[in-house]
Amino acid sequence: MRFLAAEKMEALLEMLAKMSSLWIPTAREDAAGTIMFEPWAPGAGPVLDRFTTLSAKELLLPATEKLFSFAYNLSEGEESIEIEPASQEGGNIIFGSRACDAKAITVLDALFMRPPGEGYGDDQYRSRRLDLTVLTIACTTCDAACFCSSFENGPAEKAGSDVFLYPVEGGWLAEGITDRGRELIGGEPFADSELKPPELAVTARVDIAGLQEKLLEIFSNIDFWQEATAKCLSCGYCTYTCPTCYCFNIFDEMRSDREGERLRGWDACMFSLYTRETSGHNPRPTIAHRYRNRISHKFSYYPANQGETLCTGCGRCIRGCPVGLDIRDVLTGVKEL
Repeated sequence: MRFLAAEKMEALLEMLAKMSSLWIPTAREDAAGTIMFEPWAPGAGPVLDRFTTLSAKELLLPATEKLFSFAYNLSEGEESIEIEPASQEGGNIIFGSRACDAKAITVLDALFMRPPGEGYGDDQYRSRRLDLTVLTIACTTCDAACFCSSFENGPAEKAGSDVFLYPVEGGWLAEGITDRGRELIGGEPFADSELKPPELAVTARVDIAGLQEKLLEIFSNIDFWQEATAKCLSCGYCTYTCPTCYCFNIFDEMRSDREGERLRGWDACMFSLYTRETSGHNPRPTIAHRYRNRISHKFSYYPANQGETLCTGCGRCIRGCPVGLDIRDVLTGVKEL
């Protein structure tokens, strides 16, 4: 283990910022103190005693991103189209991630980072992912919405992290998880330490064993889903704040009558327009149908297809739901049928 003294935090942030674009949890004064990942500025310290409203997923899957630009050209009566791929962005460093959010990165990797020829691959995601460094803060406390202990390693999950930082008296113990992380903490401002890591939080637990098969069994039980979603507004908050949701739409925006850009932007399976077809038919016409798909995707379809559960127990969908719909109650209800 290595040790970072509290007074050395500024030196660490300065060092990281010289390596790449650095993002830290920051209180947004223009949003009533909401904690968001923002670019680091000299003298600004990370807010580590509160949970961020959003994960840093946007550094891998931007809310809106250009895929390529295009232009129609007319020369000697022949029309052609010129396509220019979007430029690849530079690397990023996340300081102050939580274990559930770091794990969410590896869950997305299972889809977006598939080996060539073995499934869907996303070059822009891959480029950002390979240039991403993640320093995670271990959780020694939790709130009522957290339920990461429902999953294999809970708050001790190391997947997705390059460095795992344990808060201790006077600073943080640092554990290098990857080669990149071990190199990062190998010198100043870190020092050797014989301290032991503290006890980590124990969050609420939900029994998720067997959900993959159970959800398939109750697929036709629309009465259950109608009752479970009776108060849902289908507002999409749960999907937009989730660190593993990745639904997107692709659309073109014209800059003139001859040129434009193809963009990808976040979408949500809870929106009624998400599956509406050109004919007007919608195979998921009600909130119950859409929520059934959301839960089944996370705990049945994605595990079957990608080998990962599309949830890490971060609790954001519980913490911010305007009507108090608790995914843990729904999952428990599924198991009890």
